[in-house]
Amino acid sequence: MSEPILIDTGKSRTGWSFWGPAFTCDQLWKFIQVDQVKFGSADALTQGSMGHTLLAHYLVRTEAQRGGIEYEGEWIEDPDYFLDPEEAVREWARRREAEGVEAACFIGNTLTLFTEYRRREPVIRDRVHAVETLAKLTLGYDKLGRFGLWIDEKLKDPLVLDCPALGDGHPNVPALKHGHPIEVTKRFDAVMDHRNDGRRYIHDHKITAGGVGKSRAEQYSMDGQFAVNRIAGRQMYGDAFGGVVLNLVQRRSPWTVSKQFVPPTPARDAAFAGQIYRKAHDLANLLVHEIDDPKAAIWPMTQNELVCYHRYGKCGAFERCQYGD
Repeated sequence: MSEPILIDTGKSRTGWSFWGPAFTCDQLWKFIQVDQVKFGSADALTQGSMGHTLLAHYLVRTEAQRGGIEYEGEWIEDPDYFLDPEEAVREWARRREAEGVEAACFIGNTLTLFTEYRRREPVIRDRVHAVETLAKLTLGYDKLGRFGLWIDEKLKDPLVLDCPALGDGHPNVPALKHGHPIEVTKRFDAVMDHRNDGRRYIHDHKITAGGVGKSRAEQYSMDGQFAVNRIAGRQMYGDAFGGVVLNLVQRRSPWTVSKQFVPPTPARDAAFAGQIYRKAHDLANLLVHEIDDPKAAIWPMTQNELVCYHRYGKCGAFERCQYGD
């Protein structure tokens, strides 16, 4: 038997970490994508990634043991095809440490999280259909001539980015080039078939040090990543698709686990493709000015106290916007 594998739980190239900041603030997006500035707590991101790795291996090994699961086109019935969850966390941390990212110091807390998670969720009652599934949506028209974001099987005529002055774009932003398709990608943390209604739900893990109250699902409902989940989920799973579940997991005492159905947002979802089309072209035009003369380029700032100083605290770009680089 070959060595057990470590599941990739990393970001997708044009996921919501790419598009989301632009809908928050163009200036923030420029700092992140063009200038490659790292904002936010690296510790929180690292612990979140470790938690995602842990849950992916726990779920996939459980389903393999219960009868088998499809993974990257193969049917797997041997749980040892995948690393044990605890070993997966250690291996993930080892690889990040080799890249210069501090991760080993969080192994102990992540393993405690696993113990507490299983204490609160001793049995996985739903069937695990898939973990870390990568979905890709392309802007354009489907076979019925409808405009939207479509998976490859439904896409007929892709719309390309129309900005001749941009050409091959900025070297730090390969996703935006003149004449290239506009794509939105999303990695589904888990896809589960519900034990009661038999429908298929996309589970989105949030490993958090914050609260897990019942209002959290509503707070997340207008986040664009959940529109992507729903749009892709409907196309991939058809009438079997049930919706999106938020799996909130605290990484500190009291280690609460809260699964919440995310409310649908049909009006926003219907407008989402048009929003992406407009935002892609707005960013392309801003990039043209950035490439031509970075010092003269003006990136719009949102300039709102609820964005610049939000519920998690001060925006990471606050001082840059306040005083300059």
